[in-house]
Amino acid sequence: AWMTTLALIVSNNTQNITTQQFETIIFALVRLEAFRVRESTGVSRTVLLTLPGQSCVPRLLPLIQKVFVHERHLFVYDGCCHSVEYGLGLIKKYGSSYRQKASKEEWELVSETPKVISATIPMAPLRHNRALPDTLANLNSSHASIVEAWIASVDIFLDMKSREKKNFYTPFVCRLGFLMKRSGIGNGDGSDLSELALKNVLEFISGSKSRALPEEVLEAAQASLKRKRCEFEEAVQSNKLNSDEKILIEKSVFTHKSILIGEKTLLDTVQPKEDWSLKAAKKLKSCMCCLPGEGDEDEEEDESDDEGEKKEESNENARSEIDQSLSNTGKSKYVDGKAQFAFDPTMFSK
Repeated sequence: AWMTTLALIVSNNTQNITTQQFETIIFALVRLEAFRVRESTGVSRTVLLTLPGQSCVPRLLPLIQKVFVHERHLFVYDGCCHSVEYGLGLIKKYGSSYRQKASKEEWELVSETPKVISATIPMAPLRHNRALPDTLANLNSSHASIVEAWIASVDIFLDMKSREKKNFYTPFVCRLGFLMKRSGIGNGDGSDLSELALKNVLEFISGSKSRALPEEVLEAAQASLKRKRCEFEEAVQSNKLNSDEKILIEKSVFTHKSILIGEKTLLDTVQPKEDWSLKAAKKLKSCMCCLPGEGDEDEEEDESDDEGEKKEESNENARSEIDQSLSNTGKSKYVDGKAQFAFDPTMFSK
């Protein structure tokens, strides 16, 4: 629940908390959460923390990325229509507002915010998309709320990917359809990609791309995914959208010109295969799941990018040469800690 609470505070910052303070808060809370579950991870040293729902993504993802820039990040997304169907299933099961009765209170759920809230109620309005309100007005309130939350979560992903050379955001981008056994997505031949997609995700999370995963880990993950798949199918079974509803939803999504509708995939989506790779525009360094130099992209950068990097490198070399020449021609009044001691060690007795 603390993630949803923090996202709400960021959305409505009445206490004028600074961005730096939010970063400190989320760093401390994430470390405490990891410490809390450390004993239950067994011999594994990797702890996977997930955001509670798509509504929290626009508020929390930039903060988490900046604070934990060297950690592995996973971005899993689904199609907008599938997200609406699942959200409607949650609303039907729990109601639009979820509260536990005191007589039936379960301790495991006390500290959790149900996804019927965090997956269906938008926290970050897309004010820059002026055409969106008119298209959302053609949907009922439940559909419109889920669609806006979905668009906002994808919007922040695309925004961060557009600045990946500055923020180093190179996540493993996974389409949920690959995991949910929806045939024909990505390869078009109707084959089942779920087990391979799950294996790829586990390899990235555990940093074991270069070595085989233990069989017991794969089996446990497959069993867990099977249960979640059944829950998902049960949730959407009686909430299937008709063709007219899908058309209206896609019109809303289409107002965001950077998001592709239908069964298209987002930028840098990792295709399920044995030799997978992060399809970042440029990797500034090897991903955390690889050894240094392993997994580098085969695709070359545009010539303009290369020229820009060469210019930056030449400028840095020129500056270093100037600094070196200045240090050689004139004696600075400051101590150069790299060239000599900041104190005379002979003045101290042994």
